[in-house]
Amino acid sequence: MSDPILDKLPPERLLDADHLQPIVAGINCMHSIETIKQYLAYENQHESRTPVQSHLRLRAREVRRDESDAEEKAVA
Repeated sequence: MSDPILDKLPPERLLDADHLQPIVAGINCMHSIETIKQYLAYENQHESRTPVQSHLRLRAREVRRDESDAEEKAVA
């Protein structure tokens, strides 16, 4: 599943922001683990900012939890 955030704001554009707030807003729009992995890899290679990395990891946990919840509901 493609994530629209990746198409409109690739890592080099979104993570180029000087302030954390627009970056976090973009991260919160991510719904794909693959997208989050791409942004985290880019951040690790270019800026390595701990707050950005933390937000990406937190979003990954949220997405995984949501996927797990959806799977449980589908089985029930």
